[in-house]
Amino acid sequence: MSIAVRAAMVTGASRGIGLEFVRQMVALPSPPEVLVAACRDPSSATDLQNLTKSNPNLKIVKLDVEKDEDIEEAFKETQALLGEKGLNILINNAGHYDKSDAGELRQINRQIMQKHFNINVTGQLMVIQKFLPLLELAVAERGSKQLNCQAQVILMASMLSSQTLTYREGKRTCLHYKCSKTAATLAGIMLSRELLRDAGIHVLLLHPGSVRTDMGGPKATISPQESINGCLNIIAASSEATTGKFLQYSGEELPY
Repeated sequence: MSIAVRAAMVTGASRGIGLEFVRQMVALPSPPEVLVAACRDPSSATDLQNLTKSNPNLKIVKLDVEKDEDIEEAFKETQALLGEKGLNILINNAGHYDKSDAGELRQINRQIMQKHFNINVTGQLMVIQKFLPLLELAVAERGSKQLNCQAQVILMASMLSSQTLTYREGKRTCLHYKCSKTAATLAGIMLSRELLRDAGIHVLLLHPGSVRTDMGGPKATISPQESINGCLNIIAASSEATTGKFLQYSGEELPY
């Protein structure tokens, strides 16, 4: 696997697959010169802080995607860290899944639904919008809009967002999470057209699999290590042919 880029950013990086992205990226044969790990509360992100001790290229930035002021400050801090460098890879991993109930019609309310959409959809779009100038700078550094990994936006999607699979075999639960992730998937499809056309930026929808994390639970089928190893292989091999595709960590294409 080879992902030789100057700068990358991972949101929701303090735990779960976000943390595993950071762990594996700093261990690459050619890690990013600057790797920005964004999380809501850096002061409590002990695992990230420990990683910075042996990886001076890793920088922790505060970012709550529900707060516009946080997004603005995270952009300014990241811009200062990168200097003249553009941002080659933006991995939008921050997400929310309320598992306090089954998420059925009789259980949901406006507040629960809105929080899922604020984080899983609107928050992701606002981060991409704010960081777009840094992604465009990465394209400009190469002097070309050809897709060769100079600028990528990765949206961490979910198999649960597939309308095809939900209709065919999905359980009648998780209205809040599934609806928000389906909206995020549609946003990714639309961005893949807009950003490719306007800026030569590649957008990839990536399902990490059923991963044993706090969100995935102990009964999930794969480890974070296996999931992110597969995800990084896909990111490294991505091209114009995969932009806008919905892929899972194994490389299989999923239906929308």
